[in-house]
Amino acid sequence: MTQKAKQRARDYKIAFGTAEGDRVLADIVANSFLLTSTLSADPYETAFNEGMRNAALRILSVLHYKPEDFMQLPEKVETNE
Repeated sequence: MTQKAKQRARDYKIAFGTAEGDRVLADIVANSFLLTSTLSADPYETAFNEGMRNAALRILSVLHYKPEDFMQLPEKVETNE
């Protein structure tokens, strides 16, 4: 892992390592199609949904989350609003 990648991982851990960051991450997971289908009748909507999903997966990847680690995150969000 390069020095830049290590710094990025530290930065993400700082940003998401607080109670507030954990709640934000839970909201991102709950609203980014990680646990639901991205498919829509409208192909543009599907593409948009996949983009949201990809951004969330990027964050979780940098934080070294595994699927079993983030399955409980949406439970921390009271509503998806």
